[in-house]
Amino acid sequence: MKKILSLILALALVSICAAAFAADLDDGSIQITPPAGLPEDAANTYLIYKVFDATSSGAGISYKLVEGKTTAPTGFSVDSAGNVTTELTALDADTIAAIAAYVADDEPVATATSTGSAAALAEGLGAGYYYITTSTGSIVTIDSTHPAADVEDKNSPPTIEKKISAASSADADGLKAQAQAGSDVEYTVKIVVGKGAIGYKFHDKMDSTLEYNGDMTITGIDASKYTIQAAPDDGDTVTVAFADGLEKDTEITLTYSAKVVSDTLQTTPAKNSATISYGKDSSYTSEEQETEVYNAKMSVTKLDGGSQPLADAGFVIKNAAGKYYKNESGVVSWVDDVAQATENFSAADGAVPAFTGLAAGTYTLVEKTVPDGFNTAADQTFTVAEHDYSTLNLEQTAEVINNAGTELPSTGGIGTTILYVVGGLLIVGAAVILIARRKAESK
Repeated sequence: MKKILSLILALALVSICAAAFAADLDDGSIQITPPAGLPEDAANTYLIYKVFDATSSGAGISYKLVEGKTTAPTGFSVDSAGNVTTELTALDADTIAAIAAYVADDEPVATATSTGSAAALAEGLGAGYYYITTSTGSIVTIDSTHPAADVEDKNSPPTIEKKISAASSADADGLKAQAQAGSDVEYTVKIVVGKGAIGYKFHDKMDSTLEYNGDMTITGIDASKYTIQAAPDDGDTVTVAFADGLEKDTEITLTYSAKVVSDTLQTTPAKNSATISYGKDSSYTSEEQETEVYNAKMSVTKLDGGSQPLADAGFVIKNAAGKYYKNESGVVSWVDDVAQATENFSAADGAVPAFTGLAAGTYTLVEKTVPDGFNTAADQTFTVAEHDYSTLNLEQTAEVINNAGTELPSTGGIGTTILYVVGGLLIVGAAVILIARRKAESK
């Protein structure tokens, strides 16, 4: 009787476990962890295809062809009863490609969506062997539900870093610079390829204060692996498309330049941004990398000795090399002959048009034309400091005062001394004559 009861209990336990296992097999799930580094608002869709069904005899799990299939993909064997087996211990690239081709015409049995770093979950799946595609890259996931599977999206996004590599004066981090209007600014971008690279595109956008020089050079990969698009994507100044399948951790360097075509970059800098898009249909975009370029100006106010506005005074600027400022349509250059320099004149309110588009450096303000009846003002030296983007530095001002009358020289020659000497002698002579006459009259 004890043996009979033990047998009955054992059979009942096996029946209960088998039923529970079967129930688990009918209610599988797959949770998918997205790659690290995706934008937090990036939506990612996973398509899930069933490759094989899974069944249980109560003691284990076996795989069978799904309904409608008569063969198995390369790397797997199928017997006359439809049971699938394999001697593979790992999936190589050829086997993965064979599975991809095997399900290419099938409809996905489930779709799971993630946002940013949040996991995606597909539930209510029958037990089976599944092929999972993702829009983040070319790496796919293949796993079984038994009854639940936790898988990780093995793709990884690229990284991008953009810097100003050459300018009149650039910061150490390469994000800001000062540059003379009309000069060139050079940019360097480094892209590091992620795992499963597909859909890579580099996008550069310049505002209207910069003019791309069309001098893009790319190193780190063979020229057959990229195309500089003749027609950039909408909104881009330049677009570079890369071939799929670039090797992980490959470092790509892009170097190019632009001309600064504005001389009014004191408070609103020239901006240039870069991103890289990636994934299926280039649907993901990296964080934007933006640089800024500034230039400075000098504004002059002309006054007379009574602090009243003085018109018709002309000024030029000289740099540390002794050359003179010339501004033609917002493009600054430096000339040897002061006659060719840009001379700005004071108006009735004393305001002199600003000298704009200046890079960092030391300059001298020189009064070239002096209003009639006034003395020439002394030269004034000013400095636009490097790495200083404050209004005080980039919008400099000066007051220049002219005194009325003729100022006679007092050093460096006889100057007014001769006048004082002659005047003194005349006074002494007159006194001597006067004294002599009075003595003569008193005799």
